[in-house]
Amino acid sequence: MQKVLLGLLLLLAGTTFAQRKSSIDVAAIRSMRLHMNGLNLSVFHHFSEKFVAGIELNRFFPTHKTLGTEKVNQSAWDIDCNMHYLITIHKRFKTYPVLGFSHCAEKEHIEDLNENVYQRFWSANTGLGLLLETGRVSPHIEYLYTWGKMNQQFLLIGMRYEIDW
Repeated sequence: MQKVLLGLLLLLAGTTFAQRKSSIDVAAIRSMRLHMNGLNLSVFHHFSEKFVAGIELNRFFPTHKTLGTEKVNQSAWDIDCNMHYLITIHKRFKTYPVLGFSHCAEKEHIEDLNENVYQRFWSANTGLGLLLETGRVSPHIEYLYTWGKMNQQFLLIGMRYEIDW
């Protein structure tokens, strides 16, 4: 209950000082645990100059692996809800901690058995990002570590496009 109240207070405080700015991000993402590459699409709302929160969708493309004697195709989907707090480190360079949660759905298709194995789980997200503000379009890089059923590491490199309302 305390977490819900804290969340509502943050939402009210954020909307009070809202900038009426959002951003859309497109990035390449790499799962270090699964050795899979993917695409990250996200939408963030800028509640203030420093506080940003949004939803991210990650699609990890199928990879072909051999586990023991079995041929396996692995793929995954993630949906994340993350918050960033932008800290200026030098003129246009900003760093930001990442805090949030995610839901992951992984699929393994075992070719020899023609069988699918699914895993679904929740994780807490932490990480650090670096952003170069160059106007409406800005490059960024993030390192994420997720805590949960399976601890995982991700590297994300992409571009942000800001929209003023």
